[in-house]
Amino acid sequence: MTIGRVYTIPLDAISVTNDADQDIFEMVPGSVRDIVLHGFSITSAYTTDERARLRLLRRSTTGTGGSAATEVPTHPGNTNAADCALNTLVTTPGTIGSIIKAWQWSQQGELLYLPTPEMREVAVKSGDRLCLNLQTALGGTRTWSGWVCWEE
Repeated sequence: MTIGRVYTIPLDAISVTNDADQDIFEMVPGSVRDIVLHGFSITSAYTTDERARLRLLRRSTTGTGGSAATEVPTHPGNTNAADCALNTLVTTPGTIGSIIKAWQWSQQGELLYLPTPEMREVAVKSGDRLCLNLQTALGGTRTWSGWVCWEE
């Protein structure tokens, strides 16, 4: 059986500030492989109903700010480092290309995005980027957790 190179990034209690227009995660393919987004999950420690406008989008340039994340191979036999660079909490996003999907997410429940194989987004190594963008300002800093999973 052939297993693809599948990786996850844990989003472990990240502090999302009340700034509008920031990328929760930004995926930048390397020069070798395209990436395919398999899914993501976001949950919030906030217990009051507050709607967050989130958009899955493509960007043509990389943003600034944020933190580099370390990938975890899904298959224990995969000893290859991921070709994709993933950053979290990018406070100054890059140039928007197109909006792919959009949500008005209530932080009282999980946002679980698991597209069928035919609906999975692809970012190509020629400079495409996939981002989950927070478009609206929150009422204050919120603690979010979850994960991002992709294949290359």
